[in-house]
Amino acid sequence: MQDRFVGSVADFAKLALLRSLMRGQKLAVCWYLTNGGNGSKRDSKSFDYLKRPDEFRHLAPEIFDGLTNLVAGSPAGMRGVEALEASGLLAGASFHRTQVPRPLRLRRIWSEQLVQAVREADLVFLDPDNGIQGSRLSPKHVALSEIAALRRPDRTLTFVQRQTGRRSEVSFLADRLWSIGCRRIELVRFRLVASRFCVVADHDDAKAERIAEFARKWGRWVTMYRL
Repeated sequence: MQDRFVGSVADFAKLALLRSLMRGQKLAVCWYLTNGGNGSKRDSKSFDYLKRPDEFRHLAPEIFDGLTNLVAGSPAGMRGVEALEASGLLAGASFHRTQVPRPLRLRRIWSEQLVQAVREADLVFLDPDNGIQGSRLSPKHVALSEIAALRRPDRTLTFVQRQTGRRSEVSFLADRLWSIGCRRIELVRFRLVASRFCVVADHDDAKAERIAEFARKWGRWVTMYRL
């Protein structure tokens, strides 16, 4: 997660889905904050949706309006992720906003702190730039061991995954999650500027129905995979 991307179409999608899932839940959001490119210009394509309210606003009006205001100008002294937390778009959520270290020794300490920070939550959202680790682990990835450490019988986990060049992203994600014991997995694939997945694991029937309702509302913008 990078400050310069706050308010992008990816945020619009993931916040809308989280709002559908978090009803009656204690939500914890883990930003996987990195400093890569924070000083660079925004990718204008990722923010063009805000100029097309007739096409997008009806999907999640409160989220759309909140992000429009956020991109137009954050509260004094705030920017990026901090301003998003203060916006109230995820009211009642707790947030873990600490820079992800690169050295593995420090990463292990950071991971332990993450697990402790979300101990009261029964819905945990992880927001790395790239998604779950493949052949390597970087600050822009969530470690498979971190997902395993966060699993509990009474907790739903969700995270974002950027589309890569793999032959089958769905199979890759399923294999990784099955390897740590997840058996109920659903993927919501968003086709907005770039393909991106929101992965939901260890959820119950009520959340499965909320995901289905969300997919019906978003229609052509999403594809569902139930594993």
